[in-house]
Amino acid sequence: MKTSALIDDGPGAPARPSNTPYSYSVREVSKIFSGRNGQVDALRDVSFDFDEGSFTCIVGPSGCGKSTLLRILGGLETATYGSVDIRLPESRVPQSAFVFQEHGVFPWFDVIENVAFGQRMAGVGKREREETASRWISEVGLSGFEHAYPHQLSGGMRQRIAIARAFATGSPALLMDEPLGALDAQTRMLMQEQLVRLWEVERKTVVLVTHSIEEALLLGDRIIVMSARPGRIKEVIDVPFGRPRDVSIEGTVQFAEMRQSIWESLRDEVRASMRFS
Repeated sequence: MKTSALIDDGPGAPARPSNTPYSYSVREVSKIFSGRNGQVDALRDVSFDFDEGSFTCIVGPSGCGKSTLLRILGGLETATYGSVDIRLPESRVPQSAFVFQEHGVFPWFDVIENVAFGQRMAGVGKREREETASRWISEVGLSGFEHAYPHQLSGGMRQRIAIARAFATGSPALLMDEPLGALDAQTRMLMQEQLVRLWEVERKTVVLVTHSIEEALLLGDRIIVMSARPGRIKEVIDVPFGRPRDVSIEGTVQFAEMRQSIWESLRDEVRASMRFS
């Protein structure tokens, strides 16, 4: 597996590519939840740099803290210990935009109002935000549905609204939590290719959580493999496939070998996580 020149940032911090600015620097982050049944260690001593303009995928067993880490990056959760240094361009829009597995579109808004919502919250004028929304509606293949309501659309179309809304915010970073996980297999493949194409044009910093090894290999520049709870970084893998990229790489011997290697790294972690279920 291909590796790049690395810098050692000191004890407890993994090496990162040299001469590359980063958007997020995570240092020894731990997260502990307290509840009726005591404390739950969700994350322990997680350190990593998410480089500017990179596409990072996080894989790991259920309950390993993947989504918690994403929420900490986006400011929806606070770390119990450790630090997150965020270095994103200053702008009038939020520094990061979320896309969740449950698309989260507003049922009382039509498509264009949903896609324009982030810019509306940022105080962007109606004409400008609708022009931007119309562009992203076209980019995700929903032209002609601008004034349709979510209940009139399929699940795949609603998920495209959520992705268009995230890109339309203008945020320099996108944080995606299983954004394609609820889609059928055929729609998911089309959306994976579409997401690759949009990212290759925009080059935002993307951190995407997925259970799919194949999806991580197709989309990511790097894959973070996490252990069973409490989630730690078990392995960081550089993805060697060039860009532009499409699903045809899944038919290559190298893809099959990497998928098997990642699964072997994950197998024991998945077994361990099942003991907590």
